[in-house]
Amino acid sequence: MAPPELTQWLFNPIYSQARHTEHRRLLVLSGEYEWVNKSLTSILSDIPPTLIVKEVGAENSLRRKHLLGNECDIGVVHAHQGFNPGNLMAIAGTIRWGGCLILCCPTLDAWHLHTRPSHLSHGFTASPSLYIKRLVAILKNDKHVAIWSSNNSHIPDWVAGDTVNLLNRLNPVTSESSINQVVSENAHATQPLDGEETRRPQFKSVEQQAAFDCLTNKWSQGNRKAVITAPRGRGKSALLGMFVASRLKKGEKIVITSAIRENTSTLFKHIRIGIGIDIESSNSEKKAQGSLAANCGTDSNGATNSNGASNSNGTTDANGSTDDESGIAGTVTKAAFAVEDFVSEAVSHQASESEKSGSAQWLAPDNPALINGDYDLLIIDEAASFPLPVLKLLIGAHDNYVISTTLQGYEGSGQGFMQRMLPAFNAEGALHLSLSTPLRWIQNDKLESLIHNICLFEGTESFNTFSGAPPEILRELRQELRQKLQQKAPPDKFSGDYRIGLVSALSEHELHCVMQLLATAHYQTTPDDFMRLCDSPDIVLFTQWADSRLIAAAIINCEGGEPLADVREGIANGSRRPKGHLGAQRLTLLTANPSTASYRYWRINRIAVAPHLQGRGLGRGLVSFINEQASAQNIDALTSSYGASDKLNHFWQQCGFTLVDMGEKPNKASGETSALVVKSISERFGPQQEVLSCLFTHSQATDIVPISKLPTITRNTLIKKLNQFVDATRPLNQVSLAINALAAEVSVSTQCAKHTESPIKTCTSETDEVTPELLLLLTNSPLPTNKLIKLLGVNGRKALTESLRKKIGNMLASTTI
Repeated sequence: MAPPELTQWLFNPIYSQARHTEHRRLLVLSGEYEWVNKSLTSILSDIPPTLIVKEVGAENSLRRKHLLGNECDIGVVHAHQGFNPGNLMAIAGTIRWGGCLILCCPTLDAWHLHTRPSHLSHGFTASPSLYIKRLVAILKNDKHVAIWSSNNSHIPDWVAGDTVNLLNRLNPVTSESSINQVVSENAHATQPLDGEETRRPQFKSVEQQAAFDCLTNKWSQGNRKAVITAPRGRGKSALLGMFVASRLKKGEKIVITSAIRENTSTLFKHIRIGIGIDIESSNSEKKAQGSLAANCGTDSNGATNSNGASNSNGTTDANGSTDDESGIAGTVTKAAFAVEDFVSEAVSHQASESEKSGSAQWLAPDNPALINGDYDLLIIDEAASFPLPVLKLLIGAHDNYVISTTLQGYEGSGQGFMQRMLPAFNAEGALHLSLSTPLRWIQNDKLESLIHNICLFEGTESFNTFSGAPPEILRELRQELRQKLQQKAPPDKFSGDYRIGLVSALSEHELHCVMQLLATAHYQTTPDDFMRLCDSPDIVLFTQWADSRLIAAAIINCEGGEPLADVREGIANGSRRPKGHLGAQRLTLLTANPSTASYRYWRINRIAVAPHLQGRGLGRGLVSFINEQASAQNIDALTSSYGASDKLNHFWQQCGFTLVDMGEKPNKASGETSALVVKSISERFGPQQEVLSCLFTHSQATDIVPISKLPTITRNTLIKKLNQFVDATRPLNQVSLAINALAAEVSVSTQCAKHTESPIKTCTSETDEVTPELLLLLTNSPLPTNKLIKLLGVNGRKALTESLRKKIGNMLASTTI
């Protein structure tokens, strides 16, 4: 049973009337799996059902992407089956004022010895987790963290005389339903901002109010493109909901989309608040009936009244006034609102007879109506979680839009939004508003600080960037900052102080510098990446420093060689895809040669240069240093895989790398096609470089050349791949070019046979027959799969592949190559 003093310390803030001034708390439950589970059950057994508990990491718990836009009082992270820092950050971001986080984990002193890394590359052995060891040290040294194990407990700031059991005499302070009075009364204590006395009651901070006013003013001036960014818990969804409500009163037709439907619950709650729907009545009726309608009007005196009466058809009526900018009062209707699972979400506002109706509805990102529909305003919530191509498509289809997103967090895509989309928005003159004041918890919350310290992911600069300044002003400020930094670090100081080593050798300050630079420079950095960098035995870190400041860094993955000895045959024929070794595997698959996997590679996974120093050759200098070290350590080749662009292609070319492969399809997240480059280091890798270059030249050719006319290196490799395809180890998408060349060869042979009357081998059965129509389709690039399916009379891609294997086998047998 949980010690009563522990549960009192943990839950007292939730039951306090001053909950909105209390820090959130963290309890670590440490021990064997069964003991921790029983202890957790004991702790949670007496809490009232009004408290919201969310869990991640357990077998049937929520996936962390479903936590966006949600709130809870108690968050639980299960770590016995594996620990993900992103889970910790995700659920911590949902816990509101005075709430608590419970971390369930193995015994602290042994936890780092029994981790189950999900990122371990094939052939490498897991070692004790540096990340977990650091995490445990942080937890033990933080005086605000409670730790309870089977043989010990530590309770922060506990006064032995405080034995009053508040659980038995107080009800927890619940979250606000509309504009909670508790929030308003305590707002001054929790948000001590200048001008607090001027804050209107519907806003939780002066900053949120200023952002709303700025947005509506720009809208009335015709600037109808805006981006709202902020860390989590800063009130983006609430701000967006209030703005949508104001546009509904204008009679506008609004469409809202998000990656996950449930993540817009807070947004729709504030829309309903903004148009005068009583949330408590809505929730009660929603559970009872599954739908509701509310009428909102103004009486002759302009007074507002609400009776919440239920009519005969099971809907709820509530009368009240709404004032829009033109002084028109109308009808607010909530329609098609699903019970609990947000199957659909729609809000409509009926104006006077002479005005059009306003409506807001949620649509899935892939709904064609998002592109083809006639809407006055597009709202995209958590835009950084969208693939960039989808985001660009949606924005391109709408003249008016407001986009909100978290720039940094467990999603790991926010920096991509900053790099790829914000410059385009600025070029269009879109308003950029950034919120910094926490509203879900208090300023300087201890739990938020602890999470940032653990993850080393969020930068302090992300918390003070509220700015509606014009782009030209921001450019001037950046230029001024750049000049100051360059004065502090002249060019000649950037030539040295290169370092190579393991992440485990870095100091805490150096760790922080590395993670901040990587998060700033790369669009897919997540909190889980930090753990991967710390614990992966195949990672080497290269850095460059100037006056104790990190100015460039590169993450290197050691690949190929002895770790792949047992699987290189399978990699070469396409039957095996072991974890890790991305560059070595792609090269081996390209050449269809097992010996390619036996070479030792360093893959430059990520390379980053401080933003204010980019364009000065620092990246090339760091790559040159990596090249020198690779040669000294008998590495055969350097590789790198990246999203292809003219700028990056030029960079790698300048560094002496050769492009040897391009992906078939754009990356879903970035919209860019993956490119693979190689630089030979050892002499023995030279023949492999030649093979790769010949294969790439063939892949880029526009003409289909018969396979017998290709260079010997290319021909032999393509034939090997075709045989592997026939043997059902290599997939169809990896032999399409080889099939083109073979089909061209068979077509030429068939024509020659007709003219010379020379016999050629024929198929043994009708199902293996290769017709002229089939040959014609097989010489198309890319292969027209739908037409092939129709011609061969098969059902689906799998059946097509099986049919083609037989026909390709017959073509190989009937052709002398």
